[in-house]
Amino acid sequence: MITKKYAEHNVLDSPYAREMREIINSSEYEKAGVAIAVDLEQMDAHYHKTFDEIFFVLDGDMKFEFYDPETENIWTAELSANDLVIVKKGIHHKVLGASERNRLLVVSIPPYYPDDENPSDKI
Repeated sequence: MITKKYAEHNVLDSPYAREMREIINSSEYEKAGVAIAVDLEQMDAHYHKTFDEIFFVLDGDMKFEFYDPETENIWTAELSANDLVIVKKGIHHKVLGASERNRLLVVSIPPYYPDDENPSDKI
């Protein structure tokens, strides 16, 4: 069993969020990583080759853009509190905009791997 108190979260540097709190990492649980991004802003598009991401909006509103290289489709999704999107590995994604106050729960399956941030040339 894993129990983590707020004071035990790792605060990470992020160019896209005022605060990124890593709650669970691969050394603690090998099947998934869990983090919360606080006050996200626009970000450059990227994709991951090794893990899927589940985005669950805790607070605020966010607009995402996606690109699927298999179908070559580009689309946007506007999410609010309690909305969810699953971003499978290989899907290019970015935040186009967000409300001033927001929090996004991010679950990575398998866990987030920092060297797997690949810039998108599609969106």
